[in-house]
Formats: sequence, C-alpha cells, structure tokens
Amino acid sequence: MPQARRRGTYIYFNFTDVGIFGAVVKKGVIKRRAVVSLPPGTLQGGWLQPEASLDLIFDSLLAKLKVPRGSQAVLALDGSLVLARKLEIPETIETNQIRGYLFMELGHSIVLPFEEPYFDYTLLEEDGKREIMLYAAPNEALKQYMELFKQKHLRLVAAEPQPLATFFGLDSLYEVEADSNLLIWNVNATNHQLIIIEDKVPRLIRSVDTFVSNAWDVDVMDDRLHYRYRSDDANVEMILEEMLLEFSRVLDFYRFSLARDGREISRVMLTGDFPFQEELVRRFEANFDLRLEQVPDTLELTGQPIPKAYLPLVGLATVHKDRINLLPDSDVAPKFPLVASLVLLLFGGMIGGYLYWQTDQFADRMETANNQIQIVRTLQSESAQSAKQEVAQLKQTVDDLEAIPRPAVPALERITRYLPERGYILQFAYAADHTVTMNAQFETLDELNRFYRQLLTDTAFTGITLTSVTTKTMNEEAEVVTSTTVDPTTGEEIPTTTITPSDDTETEEPRYIGQFALTVVPAEVIKGETNQADPDAPKEDGTTDPAVEPESNSDEVVPETTDPEPGEVVSTEVEEVEEN
Repeated sequence: MPQARRRGTYIYFNFTDVGIFGAVVKKGVIKRRAVVSLPPGTLQGGWLQPEASLDLIFDSLLAKLKVPRGSQAVLALDGSLVLARKLEIPETIETNQIRGYLFMELGHSIVLPFEEPYFDYTLLEEDGKREIMLYAAPNEALKQYMELFKQKHLRLVAAEPQPLATFFGLDSLYEVEADSNLLIWNVNATNHQLIIIEDKVPRLIRSVDTFVSNAWDVDVMDDRLHYRYRSDDANVEMILEEMLLEFSRVLDFYRFSLARDGREISRVMLTGDFPFQEELVRRFEANFDLRLEQVPDTLELTGQPIPKAYLPLVGLATVHKDRINLLPDSDVAPKFPLVASLVLLLFGGMIGGYLYWQTDQFADRMETANNQIQIVRTLQSESAQSAKQEVAQLKQTVDDLEAIPRPAVPALERITRYLPERGYILQFAYAADHTVTMNAQFETLDELNRFYRQLLTDTAFTGITLTSVTTKTMNEEAEVVTSTTVDPTTGEEIPTTTITPSDDTETEEPRYIGQFALTVVPAEVIKGETNQADPDAPKEDGTTDPAVEPESNSDEVVPETTDPEPGEVVSTEVEEVEEN
C-alpha cells in the first residue's frame, strides 16, 4: 500500500532474536539511537515469547531514546514472519478492487501457511500481465507487537517487512541501478536473508534460521551488540556450509524459475552484523565466481556515522513510493486525531438528532426492524451456502495436495540400478522440494566416477552434484586360530575361534564414500518406471549400461561429462577416515 511521506517525529524499532534496535528520526535525520540485548528465548523467529523481563528491557530502551508517551512508532517485522509471493490478477479486476479480491481469495484460490493473515501488496505492470507482489504475516504475531506498543502508550502506525527496509536503506545509500539484478545477503547472528531485486522490484525474499540465540553471549557497548560464541568450532563449520548451500539453491532457483530473458545476478551485497563474516566471505570467494560487495561497518548518513546494524531503521525512515504496511486499516492510528474527533462528533450529533426525530414513528421503526430481521435471515442463508462452498474448495485443495507425486521409493530404486555389484547406499534423504542427499560406498574411484556420470545422463534427475569424497580403510587380512577347551562340569569339548587383525598396513583396502546431491523430476521418475520417459533409462535388472569413458589412473574424482554450474559448491578432497 503506497504511503505518503512521514512528517514529524517517528520512533523506529527493529526486533531481532538477540536484541532490539531503536532510533528517533525527525524529518529524515536520526536524532537518537540505542540498542538493548535480549535474554535467549525472548524472541524466536520474530514471535514474542512469554517473558516477564521483556517489559523492563523495552522500558530501558525507551528511556535511552527519551520517547514521550503518545509517540508514533514504526516496526520492522522479522523476515521469518513475512511471506512474499508474486500473483497474477485477472484483467477484469480493477485496480481499486484488488484488495477486495484478495480478501475473497485468501484461503481459497490463494493458499497461505497461516489463517486470517494481515497483508499488503504492490502492483506490478509488466509483459502485458497484471501482477502483484503479495506480502502477508500471521495476525497473531502482529497482535503481540500491537499489544506491547499499546501497553507502552505508543501509537504503532506501520509494520513493514524487515528485508524490504534493508533494501530501501541500501537503495538510499548506494543508488541501486534501475536495470540491475541485485542479490542482498543480510546475515545476522541467528538467521540470514536472501533478497533478490530485479529492476528495483523485490522478486524473492528467503529467510533461513542459522544459530540459536543461546549460542551467543551478547554485550552492549557504544550502541552496538558484541557477540561471543559459546559452542565448538565444528558446529560453526557445518552452519557456514549450510548457508553457502542455501545461497547456491536460491541462485539456481532464480536462474531457472524467476529470471526473465536469461538474466543473471549482476551484483551481490553482503550486510548484517554476523560475527563470522570474514570466514563466510573467504568461503564464498573460494566457491563462487560472483563479486561480493561488503557494506562497511559504519555508514555515513547526513554527516554522522551509523553502525550498519541500524540499516533497516535507515530504510524505514527513507522516503519510498512503494511502502508496505501489514497493519490492518482499523488498527492504524489516525494522523490527525483532533480532526478525526471533530468529524466523529459531528456524525454523532446528526445521528442523535435523527433518532430523536424518530421517537414518534413507532410503526415505521417496527417495519424497519422486521426488514432488518429479514435481511439477517437472508445473510444467514447465504453464509451457510458460502460455508458449504468453502468446505468443497478445501476438500479440492486437499485432494490436489495428495495428488502431488513424491516418488521417493521409485527414485531410490532408479538410483540403485546404477550401483556396481559391491556398491551401497549408506544414507538417503528425500526432501519435500524433491531434493535428494545421499552417501554411497564404492570399491574403487572408477566405480564412483561411473556412477556419477550415469546420474548426469539420466533425465529423471537435475542439479546432480558430488559435494565430497572420503575414504575408509578396511583390513581384509586377519589371523584365524581355532582351539578346543573342555568343560570341567560336563566334560564336553567346546571349540573356540579367535580372529586377530593383521598389523600389516599394506593389506588395508580403501572404500570410497561419495556424498551426492540432486533434484528429482517426479514426472520423469514415474514415467521411467515403465521406461516411457527415456528409451535409454536403466531397466530394473540393470542390463542397460550408459556409455562409460576410459578409466582414469588419477585418484581425483572429476565429473567428465559436464562442468559445474556457476555458484555450485563442489569439493573433491579425499579425506582419510580411520576405521574404529
């Protein structure tokens, strides 16, 4: 919903899982700013948890900011709470009827993961289509914030998605080009957000949780948060790899599903107060060819240095034509309370005079009451009919969801057909988005190479990657000694066999374990069960062998049929794992 420029003084807040940032802004200039840390568990993914100390902590922030009662406040809503989706609007729907159309279709033709959402939208006019970007959030979460601000005697006038506020802040500081494809990577202590901006219009917002809030010791020094990590380094390694993998997935999704006219991401900007940012940048540059621009720790805004953690608040205070407000219209405080009170008083006087004049029209009032009763009965009948239609539509939605193929077992059977005689699937995971991760064991590197190339040639799988290879040594020679003992009670002879592993290291035979990731094409897998999708698809008896290139004498596993796609994280390092 486009909003006019905010005039006067506003208080801007950004709630995170580890702290609350606040700033007092007057006519676009930050007058005061402050931050307070939160105990672990106070907020989780943007949801306020039952925590008695939150009132005292929030009061301390208001005291630092010197906020008077009745001030107007604007909230940056955590990206984990906000769903952003592009929708096409029928040509018959007028622009001023879009909100009513969304009210009617939400929960029916437009399915969201939460009921009765608060929503807003921006209109997109492109390629001859009438499209919108829909932003929605659960009303229970917003009501928590509205109640908190009401208790503190603050008038909450707007709630905007925090990822959009970050983009508006970067746009005001760095002037994003109108025809650029920008990917904003906003990385914080407990989550990271991937925001794709195409032609200065948000196309994708993805928010993923990383570290839990109790993994950090948080201190406040000089209006900044300082973090100390509590856990072991192995956990950090795993989370950093997951963050890079999620970045690669979003990049591939944009390339193959969202990008228009074969566009590519031309600019990547890294922001946020992530404590391990240097290590994340080093790993990014080692795995991706894209140039990564880092937002400096201190921003120069109107002649004053501002820590980059306050970037969302800068974006909230920036003038922008396409602002989003997820608060319901009835809960937005009036901008001119005195004028609104006079208007209400005028209407109240008119209604009072009308009722006074109607006191001697008893018969007319009875007729009006009967008409109203009839209208209520009609509405009840229509409501019952509408409820039946809603049940039917819900049943159809459930049937459609159940009809979505998730061929986990056929996909596993198809993969195992490519295994050599002594190859094994050690681990296999099939996700809801049809992505598969698995570990497979092979006798030789040639067998592993052959298996990888066969997967690449199968049309039922896409995005096949070999992320790592490890070795596991097996001692195949052992000394076997058989002896006989006599039971002193029964006199029966009891044979005893002792197996002693050989100490000769030359008898250790390695096994190679490859970690693979791929995406299943459900339609191809289902058709492939009858070999209709591809005449060269493997049969169940394993008689069909795809072409295999000559064996290589190298110990490295290198995909020979295709090069890794840009942005793909591939490691072929062979790591020795000692057998227990």
